[in-house]
Amino acid sequence: MESSRRDEVLCPTCGHGNMAGTDVCADCGQSIVADDVVPAEGDSAALAQPLLRLHPRRPVTVDRGASLAAAVALLKGRNVGCVLITGHGGELAGIFTERDVLYRVAGLIEDFETIPVESLMTPQPTALKPSDPISRALHMMAIHGFRHVPLVDNDGCPVGMVSLRDIVQFMEEHFSRTVVDG
Repeated sequence: MESSRRDEVLCPTCGHGNMAGTDVCADCGQSIVADDVVPAEGDSAALAQPLLRLHPRRPVTVDRGASLAAAVALLKGRNVGCVLITGHGGELAGIFTERDVLYRVAGLIEDFETIPVESLMTPQPTALKPSDPISRALHMMAIHGFRHVPLVDNDGCPVGMVSLRDIVQFMEEHFSRTVVDG
């Protein structure tokens, strides 16, 4: 089941989901108005921007007790590279990726309906907050070979998803503007 909070705006400071149109975060009291965020100067400063600047997508989530069939159906049906697995309190419990399908499922498992996704997920995945710098996500991806990094709020609940493609697109847009403007 995907998060149902469609019209919320993530706080760049704490990652809390706020109602669209709100100027101040209900959780930490910081401004969530995009115009109030002052961009840093220079090329390396672009990567110091918070992950929120990448406009993270809403995560596709499924409960840890869901079947492997349900997780694979979400991957295919939503055309995403991963599904976040949540615990009973909505907290991030694991991640199940298209790589997991290729290396742990394809040709090895026949009955997708009776196998819980929990048995094949990567438990306790590394996650960041929307306020963490883009450079941190890029570093994690480079070091660990991740293609996706979940974003969580202060309670550890998924609030967004950033992919390597998102970062590359941001860098391409930023640095092409810098070359044209500079």
